[in-house]
Order: sequence, then C-alpha cells, then structure tokens
Amino acid sequence: MSRRTVVSIIAIAAVLLVGFLVWKNLNPTDPKPNETVKLKVGYIPITDCTQLYVAKEMEIFAKHNLEVELVPMAGGAVILPALSADSVDVGFSNLASVVFYEQNVGELRMLSGGTFMDSEFSEAGLVALKDKGIENLSDLSGKSIAVNTKKNIVALAVIRALRKAGLQSDDINLVELPFKDMEAALLAGRIDAAALPEPLVAKITQNQSVLNLGDHFALAFDELYATGFLCTEEQFQQKKNAYTRFNLAIEEATPIANRFDQEVVAAISSTTKVPIALIESAGRPKFEAQIPDEAISKMKSWLKEEGFLE
Repeated sequence: MSRRTVVSIIAIAAVLLVGFLVWKNLNPTDPKPNETVKLKVGYIPITDCTQLYVAKEMEIFAKHNLEVELVPMAGGAVILPALSADSVDVGFSNLASVVFYEQNVGELRMLSGGTFMDSEFSEAGLVALKDKGIENLSDLSGKSIAVNTKKNIVALAVIRALRKAGLQSDDINLVELPFKDMEAALLAGRIDAAALPEPLVAKITQNQSVLNLGDHFALAFDELYATGFLCTEEQFQQKKNAYTRFNLAIEEATPIANRFDQEVVAAISSTTKVPIALIESAGRPKFEAQIPDEAISKMKSWLKEEGFLE
C-alpha cells in the first residue's frame, strides 16, 4: 500500500470521525418517543418542590415515559455545579443561584415549574430560641443566623428583612448550614437563629422553646418568584425530547400541587419525611407552571443592591 493511499485512508477516517462526533453532539442521547428515559433531579426536600413530588408519586412522570430519580442536595449553589458535571439532569434552584451561575459559568435553560411568594403565599420563617432573649428581629443584632448558603436568596431575604428592623448586614453573622441540620444546631445553642422553609418551620415550632419571628421572604419582598427547575443549555440540546416530557409532566402536576389536598400533602410527606399533620398546618408557596423571564432580571437588581453582585 502506497504512502499516498495510507494518508487518504487516514484523512477519510478523520472526516468520518468528525462527522460522527458532530452527529452525536446534536443527537447523542435523545430518546425515541415511546422509549423510557431516566432523569436524575437534584432537589431540596422542602415544600417548594411539591410539583416534583406530585409528578413522581402520582406517576405523572411515568405517564410521560420518564423514570425520575430524586437526589436530595443542600441548595442551588450545590445543585447547579452538579448540572455542569452531569451528575444530575435537572436541578431545582432559587433564582439567585441562577444569576450567580450565569454570571460566572454559563447559560442555563429554565424548565417548567417554580414557586411564587407574597403575603398570602408565605412559606418560610426566621426562628430563634426564646431563652436567648430574642423576641423580634431587632434582637438579632450580634447574633448568628443559619442560612443554607451564603450570598444567596435566603441570605438576601434575611438581610433585607433585618434592614427593615434597623439592622445592617454587618450587625449579624451568617452561618452556612444545610436546612436539615439547622434544627439540631439551634436547639444545641450553636446558632442563635435559623432561616427555614416549610415544612421545617412547622416541625421546629412544635418545640415550645422556639419562636417564629416571621417569614423573611414576606418581610423582604412584596412578591417574589423564588425558584425553578433548570438544566444547562448543552444538556437541553442533547436531550430535547426528554426535557419536553419533563416540562409536560411538571405542567400537569402544577394545578394538582396548588390544590394542596390530602393526596398532595401525602406526596410531600412521603419525600420529605415530615408528618402529614405538620404539612397541613404549614404555609406554602403558589406553584407556577412557568417562571417569567423578568423574574431573573428583578433578582439580579436585588442582588446588586445588596452588594452580592458587582
């Protein structure tokens, strides 16, 4: 075989390889319409993810040929990097984490689902021990307050709520803890207060030594689109069919989640392991099928106001 022939064969093979890689990048793992596909979803085991619980427990995902694995994680600041690493296919996140990610890493694709909060749909609480002499927000000066991640939506809400009570960010010490660890830390006296979501607020305030000082989100904002489900743009392009199914399932689950009836409460309890009676007495957000684009720009402006963004 001549040298020219060998070179030609190599060149042809290279062209075929490049063509294959381009094709694979465009359609690498997108399932066929009737093929069951697995998706890993990074989430936080709180009420905000009710659409997810409903879609899974009521077999709406299965109806759309999706096999969904729920992966509990601490917060958006952890979940979004997991998307980048392809450790999860869908991530639940607050919109502050989305702003940080897109500023520092890359573009994200908003999927269906998310939460809205205002004075009617209140579902969080800033809790403290009564024997610490803390009776209102102004008493938190010089105190340690647990948030699930620093420089994020919970911290943003806490700082803005405390400003209305006359405190500045320098007057408090924010401590980073996963939501699931806050109750033990508060009761042991390792922190002075904790910013918790439902149904964890209802759970901890069963203890008569714990006082709920108010919903930091309701105090900080008139209204707020707080969370959503996302994937990276690259992930979406690779598995459009799978993400379309996810969107349809979440959209179908949304009006059911907003009913907040016995079946929905049971779905929340099954995943969060919080007793049904507590969930029934807890606050909740309004669940939205779509989060408006302007919600991200509004979040960005709030973060800039607080010095979280340059």
